Amino acid sequence: MGISRRHRTLGAAALALAALAPIAAVAAPPAPPGSAAPGASAAPTATASPENQAAAQQHFQKAKELYQQGSYRDALTELEQARALDPQAKDLVFNLGVVSEKLGRIDDALSWFRTYVEMEGVTPQERARAESNVRRLEGARREMPTATASASAPAPSASAPKPPPKDDPPKGRVDALTIAAGGLAIAGFGVGGTFGALSLSTRPDAGFVTGRDGTYADLKDKADRAHTQAIVADIGLAVGVVATLATVYLYFSRPRAQTVGAAAGGAR
Repeated sequence: MGISRRHRTLGAAALALAALAPIAAVAAPPAPPGSAAPGASAAPTATASPENQAAAQQHFQKAKELYQQGSYRDALTELEQARALDPQAKDLVFNLGVVSEKLGRIDDALSWFRTYVEMEGVTPQERARAESNVRRLEGARREMPTATASASAPAPSASAPKPPPKDDPPKGRVDALTIAAGGLAIAGFGVGGTFGALSLSTRPDAGFVTGRDGTYADLKDKADRAHTQAIVADIGLAVGVVATLATVYLYFSRPRAQTVGAAAGGAR
């Protein structure tokens, strides 16, 4: 019901200002207490001067143009200025109610329409139309808190179920690369260990005496061979250490290779 009333409210407002009549200076008494329009002072009994009427007419035409452009706030300002110049023009009061309703100022619109009903020179048909607007706006105002509360209530959010966490594939790939790195590590340690032992056995004794234990050339030959074997042992051990680290990385950093049976089963 609130939506249909709102549509009738906007439709009546657009229809009212689309048929704006020229401003007529009609004598009207001040609005009764409690029903005066916002910002409106007591209307004098004297008719506005021709100069003020002409100026008010200009503001009225400007308000009509602004209304047709959808500039309701500026149109309201122009109508208020026209009303200040010619406070007894009943059409200004009615259209102030129309534009106030377009801006959603229900209380202001009601006040303007009630002032219009009490003005002199209003025909029975015009009074009936204004009273109809008053009843419609009062009904709309009663429904506004309910509409506002329902609009501000957050819609229940249906939380989508979270997807199950994806299991990481097991680590530990054994392939040609891992096997090659492991074999190189074994070979490196084997070469290092072998040449290390040879270097120790070839190295001349600390108590080597030239003449008794051999010639100086024998001493130098043993020392050179032991040094070369030690270098080869160091290289072999270094290769073994690096290859071991590579084997560990290649095995634990990559997912386990899928077997042929598992792959064929997943393809079916």
